[in-house]
Amino acid sequence: MTNAPSDFIVTHEHRRFAEFCDACRRSRYIGLCYGAAGVGKTVSARCYANAALLETWLSSHSMLIPDGAAVPDRATVFYTPQVVNTPRHIEHGIETQRHQLRMLAVEAWLENQRHLYQVRKRDEALLRPRRLQSPTRSNGNVIQIYEAAARPGTDISKTYAEMRATMPDPTDLIIIDEADRLKTASLEQVRDIFDHSHLGIVLIGMPGLEKRLSRYPQLYSRVGFVHAFRPLSAAQVRDLLQQKWVPSGVALPEEGVADAEALAAIIRVTGGNFRLLHRLLTQVARIMEINALQSVTSEVVEAARESLVIGTI
Repeated sequence: MTNAPSDFIVTHEHRRFAEFCDACRRSRYIGLCYGAAGVGKTVSARCYANAALLETWLSSHSMLIPDGAAVPDRATVFYTPQVVNTPRHIEHGIETQRHQLRMLAVEAWLENQRHLYQVRKRDEALLRPRRLQSPTRSNGNVIQIYEAAARPGTDISKTYAEMRATMPDPTDLIIIDEADRLKTASLEQVRDIFDHSHLGIVLIGMPGLEKRLSRYPQLYSRVGFVHAFRPLSAAQVRDLLQQKWVPSGVALPEEGVADAEALAAIIRVTGGNFRLLHRLLTQVARIMEINALQSVTSEVVEAARESLVIGTI
């Protein structure tokens, strides 16, 4: 699934992450992804898994597939364990999402069948009725008998029930975010899921996750790839702002951040941390609105920085 949110920017780090997930999917390995808080791990993972599609579908009262949504044959589970979790929580949560993705595939098939049925009915309405061989009465008059051109259709309700029972599980990758929350027993449950499902699994966490998991040789021996999710470089932040990217709901001047000193200040303050960049631009927009300013300057950026709580990034 690849439908990205409207304000999502495909950065170099997201492409690297997507390639890493593709490798885990193809090779059926466990992959470890680690990076500092705020660099964009969760956002990239949700976009890669198209998690918003499943959430939108589940929240829809009509249970129809959202317009324009693409439901591929291969699907990715995006799962975040609870802060306090047990092996049973892990197993149930992942199995529930796999079942939901399978039902989503069934509904996508049903929508396609409905579309095909409407197209067929429209085409058949343009066809002329077929004339059959007509019997002759004793008085010599011929009885004209016509048959509708429409072909008998299949029983969609019956086929739909069969599809619900036989639709294969489309999941071939499981992404587990906040993997730092998993204790020994839950990690063993993840290993058991991996051994029995033959799916790729990606564990996402903070730096040090790979060292911690190395203490569990039965799980760590199944790790095929390790990926470091890095902050944006100065050049990448500059390119992002020159593309006039802003967080959703944030309004900056039409020219964006055009001042070179303001651009340098944003790069210096954020250090390539995507979450901090999001917060800083939101605060910049607020300060500009309050003071009726027309352009982003380094003074505005510094004022915005002073109102933020900036920890270690």
